Amino acid sequence: MIRFVYLAGLLVLLGACAEEPPPPRTAKVVVAEVVQGPYQPKSRYVGRLQAQEDVAIQARVTGYVQSREFHEGDRVEAGAVLYTIDASEYAAKLARARAERAAAAANQANAERNYKRAVELLAKGAISQAQMDDLSAKKLDADARIAAAEAEITSAEVNLGYTTITAPISGRIGSSAVSPGDLVGPNSGTLTTLVSIDPIEALFQVSEATYVAALAGRMDRELNVDELRNIVVRLELANGVAYPETGSIDFFANRVDRVTGTIEARARIPNPHSNLVPGQYVRVILTGTTPLQALFVPQAAVQADQRGSFVLIVDGGNKVVRRGVELGERREDQVVVKAGLDEGDRVIVRGLQQVRPGMPVEVQSPPAAEQ
Repeated sequence: MIRFVYLAGLLVLLGACAEEPPPPRTAKVVVAEVVQGPYQPKSRYVGRLQAQEDVAIQARVTGYVQSREFHEGDRVEAGAVLYTIDASEYAAKLARARAERAAAAANQANAERNYKRAVELLAKGAISQAQMDDLSAKKLDADARIAAAEAEITSAEVNLGYTTITAPISGRIGSSAVSPGDLVGPNSGTLTTLVSIDPIEALFQVSEATYVAALAGRMDRELNVDELRNIVVRLELANGVAYPETGSIDFFANRVDRVTGTIEARARIPNPHSNLVPGQYVRVILTGTTPLQALFVPQAAVQADQRGSFVLIVDGGNKVVRRGVELGERREDQVVVKAGLDEGDRVIVRGLQQVRPGMPVEVQSPPAAEQ
């Protein structure tokens, strides 16, 4: 009886051992292929706008302000009258200078006649050489007085012109520091400021590392300034709105700032509607003119942990493999892949939470709307 029970238990145990283990669980995932395509690299910097021309308006002559001919904050055209200064004193100086010139002209005419007579008389021996020398000196003195009188007229005309202060450039005028009736002069300081509006300039700083990276592969040839000017410059305002006009690089500094380790750059941006103002902070976006080829992977496939960014791919045996990746800029729902993947690799974009590296998976096609 005991032997029978033992044999029955042994048969049950052998039957249990003969059962096959359950197959490993196969998760269902959706994949997308890594594709290659053209793109234009972009770089972004924080910039500050400044006027291309910023003029401090000052008085060149002393006098009382008679009128102010502008509204503060308005746009003015080059040559427009800004202030007038009492011109009576300077008009009188001009009249006096002209009168002195007339007197000098009369004196010169008389000295010229006396000189010509002296030349004839000297030839006849009627006058001495000393008398001739005296008359020659008087003629030269009369000529000099004419030149001095003409210089006085020119100076008086210039000063009289300075009593009308005009705009040297077109732009937007600032607030006025003086009012009609105020006494102004060369030592009065700035009466108002005038800044140009169109175009406007954007100043930004490029890091030394970025500059060195841009030179990669170009160390055997001279930097082409024309290539820099061909870079398309766009602006993004503080609220994230893209400015519609595009500009170009206008200037790169000739040295790296020792304190910040950056190179100053400047872009010129059209501003026909005066939407941009000096002092405004913007984001400067530089776009290369030559398209490059790059690999793209969906943003949904990218993950990150302590080891960095990675994706999960499905290999030829339908198993999950982890791949570390080096990423570039994002373009809508795609990300540029600099390293770690090859064209045609299948990356998992849906079902990532269900899988781990080494697991077998069943690949499903994405819904028709996503294809």
